[in-house]
Amino acid sequence: EEQYFGHPLNAFWWIAGDCLGFRRATGISPSTGKQYELTKFIRHGEDRIIPYGEQTKELVKNGFALWDIVSQCERPGSLDQDIKNAKPNNLREFAQEHYGTLRRIVIANGGTGCTLFVRLFKDWLGSGELQALPGHEPSEKAFSKAIEREERRQNIEVPMGHKKIDLICAIGVSPAAAKYSYEDKRSMWEQYVYEPGLADFALQNSL
Repeated sequence: EEQYFGHPLNAFWWIAGDCLGFRRATGISPSTGKQYELTKFIRHGEDRIIPYGEQTKELVKNGFALWDIVSQCERPGSLDQDIKNAKPNNLREFAQEHYGTLRRIVIANGGTGCTLFVRLFKDWLGSGELQALPGHEPSEKAFSKAIEREERRQNIEVPMGHKKIDLICAIGVSPAAAKYSYEDKRSMWEQYVYEPGLADFALQNSL
């Protein structure tokens, strides 16, 4: 069964549920019959569990979109660092279709995903359409130099008042990002992704 962030210990859907009002699953390990450690910190009870398809609908209903950076690649395992011969998805075209309402692009798999984005979208980085999230050190470290380099190379004039999309290098949601606790991951995603995203969406719908 194909699912985004399908590993039961991947934090993405647990965090989304905590921030949007649902619960991903019971959180009971099928091999041990015990609760996963992270379920101690989940905000909603088992009465809020909804199927995966409903979880994706909740995400979209609240103004968020979810897509892979790459459309095709070779990868012997499940780690992004093993990706080879990658072809990008049409993220730039999607962003242009939603200009003015798409405010942020969040890379969910930490530095490895950001490195992949920089490698695949050099022309976009130099277009003047993107910026590292101001004041967010991991995002500035991941993107600022690449954006400056590509903007110099392309030498494109950006119109005054042009709204730029913020690029966010998020704490990785994979269980491989084990140096961060579930609470650390949720705090970052809530502060930089869900709270501003929900506020923007509410404002947009009120206009």
